[in-house]
Amino acid sequence: MKNWIQAARPLAHVNIAVPLLLGQIAAWHVTNRFAWGWFGAALVWGVLNHLFIIFANDFADRDADSARRTPLSGGSGVIPEGKLSSLQVARAAIGAAVSLLVYSCTLMLLGRTWAPVYGVAALVLMWLYSFGPLRLSYRGGGELLQGIGMGVGLPSLGYYLQGESLLAPGWIMAPATLLGICSNVLTALPDVEDDARAYKNTWPVRHGMTSARRFASAGIAFASFAVFLWTPSISVPARAVVSMAPLLPLLVSARSTDPYQAAWWSSIALHTLVGLWIIAMIFGL
Repeated sequence: MKNWIQAARPLAHVNIAVPLLLGQIAAWHVTNRFAWGWFGAALVWGVLNHLFIIFANDFADRDADSARRTPLSGGSGVIPEGKLSSLQVARAAIGAAVSLLVYSCTLMLLGRTWAPVYGVAALVLMWLYSFGPLRLSYRGGGELLQGIGMGVGLPSLGYYLQGESLLAPGWIMAPATLLGICSNVLTALPDVEDDARAYKNTWPVRHGMTSARRFASAGIAFASFAVFLWTPSISVPARAVVSMAPLLPLLVSARSTDPYQAAWWSSIALHTLVGLWIIAMIFGL
């Protein structure tokens, strides 16, 4: 059980749960309607999607991953550590994928007609990211796919389940997509040596550590500015607090000489921004 918990990487679920929550809170912010049943349905969908992504990614990267792990690393390490076989992880990924599709079809029967489209889209994005023929996480461009998934797909599903509008508003998707790209760059920073040896062309491998750190910091700062400019029905002082709060951890990140510490502080800045953004919408500050 401990091995499967490690393989599931519970901490990484924040990358799924938060964008789903962001979309649902945005729907409530716009429509003043919120259904706890659909909130729970989104959480279950997110868990199934998370398990598929994590297991599929571990299987796809079985030859590239090493046993060196940090909380921000892009894999669980159970295969290189010998705790689970690649066949076990592959079967788990297939089981999670089938469960996600079946569950999405169940949501369709309950009144959300387009839910299976989101399920299929999640599987396609992961396939393009980690498997051939494109395998964009190795060729380069995986960060864009993660941005689409975290910034368009997940917030839109949350918004759709609550508000029945197929896509989230642009003022949600644009900053969230940029933050999704930055999240991919940040998780790649601690793994840059392993990725380079495996010819995995992540952003830090392609452009270098310094450039990657600057890009992630600038991306979070631009997303903060977009939140300040575009979020409707929130007071200017509240938007100012939301957009300025991430600047302190970004400054700490900029001064850090250790790549892992820099990535950690930038991740804190990213999640501070999203957390305060959600709080401001909940309370209509």
